[in-house]
Amino acid sequence: MRKYKIVYLRNAFYEMVKTYPYLSSLLYRNQNDIFDTKQIELLFLPIHNEKEKLLNIISQREDYAYYHGLHTLKNIITDETITIQMNEYDIEVEENNEKHVIYDIVKGFSQNFYMIE
Repeated sequence: MRKYKIVYLRNAFYEMVKTYPYLSSLLYRNQNDIFDTKQIELLFLPIHNEKEKLLNIISQREDYAYYHGLHTLKNIITDETITIQMNEYDIEVEENNEKHVIYDIVKGFSQNFYMIE
């Protein structure tokens, strides 16, 4: 299983991440105190509208299920499972393979989406 997070970078921070790709994973932290929360607010954008777009796409699939905040896509033929948890500033994804299906969908919304492994 591979876990990764999808975040939405502010325009100025996106330009910096293009130059220094690991910077976003170093600066994105769990919001345990006011410093971390302010850092997240300054560098990353909340993804409310994009989460709705993603939900509209994945909820139309036959293999979609939702239970207690976890969205799941389970391919019965290949036995691959994708688990998605949506937070205010990130989307946490856990996949069996290395295809990054959810990231590919979200990347179509804007170039400012970035994957943190």
